[in-house]
Amino acid sequence: MAELKVNVTNLVKNYGSNHVLKGIDFKVANNEVVVLIGPSGSGKSTLLRCLNKLEEPTSGTIVIDGQDISDPKTDIDKARENIGMVFQHFNLFNNLSVSKNITLAPVELGKMSEEEAEKQARNLLETVGLEDKFDAMPASLSGGQKQRVAIARALAMKPDIMLFDEPTSALDPEMVGDVLNVMKKLAKEGMTMVVVTHEMGFAKEVADRVVFMADGNVVEEGTPEEVFDHPQNERTKSFLEKVINV
Repeated sequence: MAELKVNVTNLVKNYGSNHVLKGIDFKVANNEVVVLIGPSGSGKSTLLRCLNKLEEPTSGTIVIDGQDISDPKTDIDKARENIGMVFQHFNLFNNLSVSKNITLAPVELGKMSEEEAEKQARNLLETVGLEDKFDAMPASLSGGQKQRVAIARALAMKPDIMLFDEPTSALDPEMVGDVLNVMKKLAKEGMTMVVVTHEMGFAKEVADRVVFMADGNVVEEGTPEEVFDHPQNERTKSFLEKVINV
């Protein structure tokens, strides 16, 4: 396997007596696109949110870029600078223009001057097909446009890895394609990505590896062809029968 970007060992996450992750082992290689699929409540988003410590693991280790982020001594804010995150509901700052949303973090964290950050913001907006929205306010954008701005904002920090938590599930169907196209472009450029999604077509087309989760466990994983066309586990089969129009 190529150089490991993410190495999760025996990850457990409990909320009281609710065991959401039950000892997950999970790896992502450099430049790999891994798509997490599975029924709601299977632990996919919780696993993703543990990768940048938006959720505090109950136990287990999470090593990203060789750094153990589950170690309390690790400066998580520093580690997060290399981990881009795109949420289901965009999480843009509504009182800031599109360009300010994108330039805020790099400038505040001293990564770039305002001028450099603005230049980069224009390039990133071009990447996501929104170069004409530089001065727009988030309220004037459609859901699909907001999500593409959110992707540009995450990319502004030049992350080593991008995490996507159901990035299209809050969007109208006709906007989903625009967002997925941006993600496909990133994948082609070699960005390491972990994506939680219900878009099976995207998973088939873009993933290097598909991981099927259910009830807090990794049930099955493999190439898209292995998982979609030749699932080994009954639980995987029954899930795919429900979500893919056979």
